[in-house]
Amino acid sequence: MARKKPPEEHENLERWMVSYADFLTLLFATFVVLYALSQINLEQFKELQLSIKKAFTAPSIMQGDVGVMNQGQNIIDNSNANAMIDSLMLEYVSPAYEQDSFEKIKEDIDALNKTGELEGVNATIDERGLVINMNDDGILFKSGSAELSNAARKKLDIIGKLIIQKFAMHQIRIEGHSDKIPSTGRYPSNWELSSARASSIVRYLIAKFKFLPDLFTVVGYADTRPVVQGNTSDALAKNRRVEIVVLRNQNKRAELSQDSFIKMNKTEQQQVRNEQIEIVEAMDRAELKKIEDKIKKQEEIIKEHVPSRATTSDYKNEADRLREIR
Repeated sequence: MARKKPPEEHENLERWMVSYADFLTLLFATFVVLYALSQINLEQFKELQLSIKKAFTAPSIMQGDVGVMNQGQNIIDNSNANAMIDSLMLEYVSPAYEQDSFEKIKEDIDALNKTGELEGVNATIDERGLVINMNDDGILFKSGSAELSNAARKKLDIIGKLIIQKFAMHQIRIEGHSDKIPSTGRYPSNWELSSARASSIVRYLIAKFKFLPDLFTVVGYADTRPVVQGNTSDALAKNRRVEIVVLRNQNKRAELSQDSFIKMNKTEQQQVRNEQIEIVEAMDRAELKKIEDKIKKQEEIIKEHVPSRATTSDYKNEADRLREIR
């Protein structure tokens, strides 16, 4: 009886499915993370990043070796924003962070406007981004001049501080506007005058807060974009203004963005960001010192008007009385 021929060994043609399954899993995870980044706040982002690091640095079940992200790199580091420090990354990729920051700055400006610290300054949010309008009723610049007044510098200190804390790499457009009265003297027309005024603000913000210069665009509109019609002094003052526009990320390409932060390595990014934050902290310390000096001066005035055996409550009562007198 003839020996039965053993069946041929089955060639495994499905080995490609293992790599294909890994690829699909990774692709799915990428889209999930990109979607999540557009919806989360800062705390949720940090939790997400930590979870991703843990997940993709664990040994692979299919391979028994390092995870699918190659030597433990997380999914964020392999994205377009992989060369950025965390604080910049969130600003770069999250529309939710951008909108929340716009609203927070607007809220702060509205509050400071009511107290008088930012009188003549208001903020709106539109399709361009955050628009900070600085009306000039002879406060920002002298007539026919592009030199910043002391009052303008104080307002820009507050505005620049609010912006730099939230936005270090957003494109910013400074738009200068004039009234319809023809320019005389140094500037041959309102085109040059409005552009020069916008340029003065850019120079001040860069020098004061260490903004990267290529984030800025300067535009001079002269009197071609009035907000109100008429020749009254009030109408002319409202049209004589400068607008600081923090552009949405989706609009940044229209400004031919150079993305300087992305071209830096993380060490350089951190160094620039630390310098900017130190400026803000120094401003806070100076403000705190002013408050402390004011309190100390008030206490000295109280002591001059209250007997030496006075109690703390007496000091308080005398302070209240002095405030009423003033």
